[in-house]
Amino acid sequence: MNHEIIGGIVNALPIETMVAAPLVATIKAQSEMSLSLAHFVQDVGLDEQGNMRMVTLKYEETVTSKENPEGQQQTRYIQAPFLAMTGIPNLAVETADVAFELEVNTAEDDTTKNQDNATVDTEYKSWWSPVTAKFTGNVTHSSDQTRHTDTRAKYSFNVTARKQGTPEALMRIIDAVTNAVAVPSAQKPALDAPLIDSGDADKTTPSN
Repeated sequence: MNHEIIGGIVNALPIETMVAAPLVATIKAQSEMSLSLAHFVQDVGLDEQGNMRMVTLKYEETVTSKENPEGQQQTRYIQAPFLAMTGIPNLAVETADVAFELEVNTAEDDTTKNQDNATVDTEYKSWWSPVTAKFTGNVTHSSDQTRHTDTRAKYSFNVTARKQGTPEALMRIIDAVTNAVAVPSAQKPALDAPLIDSGDADKTTPSN
């Protein structure tokens, strides 16, 4: 095997770029996923004033008292943060594998051919000898050298990203707000803006 040929092929490969480029792309992808999470919390979890969006549920409850043992219907309100009721799009890159395989096979074939040809001619030329022998010879030589180089390369890049749980800091905030507002009350909450505007609701309603 010709090591000079293999060394030339390996040195010509942009190894640094082949290894670094996928890793840089992975970091950029993780940055984009983190930015998407930030946009989700800001656009979906908070309103225009920066208040946490609440889901207000209204229901009827029968309230009894000594004056009215049979009870009477009262309207009750209870709230929960919208972020506590929906999934958080929190994705993270878990693994990034870069694999490169290079196989170089070289072979040299040497072919040598030798061919000897000889001929004998006889003539009656001399008066003192009845036969004159004449020898002629022909020798040929040829040599062929053939080199075969077979190069095979395999390059693969695999990234594994999975959905993660809600970040601990965000989870603590959601739990604290939920515990504070998830208490039934007869008074309508101050923060009772609809999650979906009427115009957006019309867009999502299929037309007949």
